[in-house]
Amino acid sequence: MMKKIGLLIDSATDVPTEVLEDNENIAMVPLTLSFGDQIYQDRITIQPTEFYQKLAVTEELPKTASPVIGSVIEKIQELKQRGFDEIIGITISAGLSITNQVFKQAASEFTDLKITIINTKSIGIGAGLFAVFAADLIKSGLEYSKIINLLNASIAKSHVYFYIPTLKYLQAGGRIGKVTEILGSVLKIKPIISCNTAGIYYPITKARSEAKAIEKMVQKVLQIADASSDFRIGVAHGADQPLMQKIVARLKNELSAGQKIYTTEVSPALGVHTGPGLVGIGIHCK
Repeated sequence: MMKKIGLLIDSATDVPTEVLEDNENIAMVPLTLSFGDQIYQDRITIQPTEFYQKLAVTEELPKTASPVIGSVIEKIQELKQRGFDEIIGITISAGLSITNQVFKQAASEFTDLKITIINTKSIGIGAGLFAVFAADLIKSGLEYSKIINLLNASIAKSHVYFYIPTLKYLQAGGRIGKVTEILGSVLKIKPIISCNTAGIYYPITKARSEAKAIEKMVQKVLQIADASSDFRIGVAHGADQPLMQKIVARLKNELSAGQKIYTTEVSPALGVHTGPGLVGIGIHCK
């Protein structure tokens, strides 16, 4: 009998809603965030719109935390009870969060299941596209080991780029990574940030205006798409849907007709560290 393959993701992978709704084999583990004494489960008890409304009026910046091992075990157990005996876990970069480590610890508790945890070395929509790819491979009937091999092989070829109006949230949250190199000139430039080969934030280029930053980001993605015969693209926003739609229109104008472009909102757990106004583009290449 054919094995049933389930997908386990964390909420900060920003898997597009349409993909979650179309794939009943996906279980999401929420990160947590807190405004003072009030604790929320990312994308479950707080959604992006409510989060940015709260962020606009709060005096003390919210804090985030990776999932506890118990919540990951609970979701694995749910998949097991639904008949999934092979599970692929997909998480944001281990270089930015201990979430990947927590997933691995939880997986080790299940000796009767085949579980592999993938470190995407990406974040947000960049990580979410790995789940899109995995879901498509599962639907195609590919066997578990081949899906794992394809996912791992795609890590070095896939990228995420994002633009944020201010670096103060990254700096305040301690998630600044190698972006510290440009803090001295932050008021004068508009950086595009990505994840390096270790999955840590770093600035890839600088621009003098938002429009120029966006154009540089789009051009980077188009260059990668032009060199790949099999890719997925997604665009995410944090409280700036009009800017996201402009980017989507720009990409559609340059890419082949019919190319799917996924869209989503940045999760509250990521929004804590980026603030409002973020737009990001992920491109996943097979």
